[in-house]
Amino acid sequence: MTNLATDPAINLATDPAIDPITNPITDPAIEIPVIKNGAVFLADSHFMDSGGKTIEFLDFVKNLIISPPEQVFLMGDVFHLFLGHLPSSQKENAGLIALINALSEKTEVFYFEGNHDFGINSVLLPCVKLYPRSLQPALFLWEGRRFFLAHGDIFITKTYECYIRTMTSPLVLSLLKLLDRLSLGVIYAKVSKKIQKKPIKLLQMDGGAFEKFALERFEKYSQFAKKNNLGFVGGVIEGHFHIGKKLDYYISLPSFYCEKRAFIIQSNQKS
Repeated sequence: MTNLATDPAINLATDPAIDPITNPITDPAIEIPVIKNGAVFLADSHFMDSGGKTIEFLDFVKNLIISPPEQVFLMGDVFHLFLGHLPSSQKENAGLIALINALSEKTEVFYFEGNHDFGINSVLLPCVKLYPRSLQPALFLWEGRRFFLAHGDIFITKTYECYIRTMTSPLVLSLLKLLDRLSLGVIYAKVSKKIQKKPIKLLQMDGGAFEKFALERFEKYSQFAKKNNLGFVGGVIEGHFHIGKKLDYYISLPSFYCEKRAFIIQSNQKS
């Protein structure tokens, strides 16, 4: 596992702009979960039952079960295609579903649905804390700083937003489930085969381009916080883009499929 969290963090004691006391969350009823030191973040592994490059991800999860960290965050597109409502999709991904359930019995597991894996419920993953797209971005605390966590396919375009909201709506998911049953899984198998042929690529950016991209993404999340009266947000952690780089206020998680690595968050505070 690769630790990207080695850069010194902004000093909360000397930067009042991100002081959680002078920038409180406006709703006192909100209970914000805490990211624990050593938490492992996994994103965009695009697991496919057909094997190939994704077999390494199964081995990685098995190792986490043997030596569980404090927390595991599964940040979306963990499966290359997993529509939780569909029996055929459940069957195709049964191996990884079983491993995630085994891991959730050993440590705290969070699952943020992506655009390749959605319609997941607590029947499939009973001990996993699920964050469907409707609950993203979600607010978490890390060393006193408020971070937004999400898969990352938000705040993109209105066209995409309309598409993904339609696909993840209860009505459409129910219709897809009915279609899957009536076709005895034939339609799903054809769609799955077609999707698995699509290339999965790393998005490469130089330092300047990434800084510009990070600032644009951070501003979109900040606008969301302002609109929803969530106070100041000190950072963002998201996947989706397959970049695998970080700044102090923005972490673009690496794609496990592309880079075979995870992100481990570690404290800069001396014990």
